[in-house]
Amino acid sequence: MALIDEILGSGAIDPDTTQEYRAKAPMILTTLQNELVGIDNRYRKEEERVYPVEIESLEQPLQVDSIKATTLLAYGLAAHLMLDEDTNKASFFQQRYEELRAVFLKPIPQKPIKREDVYDANLNY
Repeated sequence: MALIDEILGSGAIDPDTTQEYRAKAPMILTTLQNELVGIDNRYRKEEERVYPVEIESLEQPLQVDSIKATTLLAYGLAAHLMLDEDTNKASFFQQRYEELRAVFLKPIPQKPIKREDVYDANLNY
């Protein structure tokens, strides 16, 4: 709510003005979470894969780590919530989401595995 400027001067969230956003957020978060988990799963071993669950309430834990939840998902959610209200804000949030997604979901380089040369590939001419 802070990203889309729905925080009162006291720092509290106004439940009257954010009711529509709170209703839309679980479905949007489910979609974004599934996208992130799907990308992350490409770099995991089969036994380490995460299988996301549908977000039904805003108090429910997410299946992504806290850094991705507070950055990637926050910007993605803000972009979706602003689509009908302020396209400039929506574009900014979407661009930020895509930039951070590219950084956070870059595959982690694996250590090289030393293999035995059974074919004597050290050919010298």
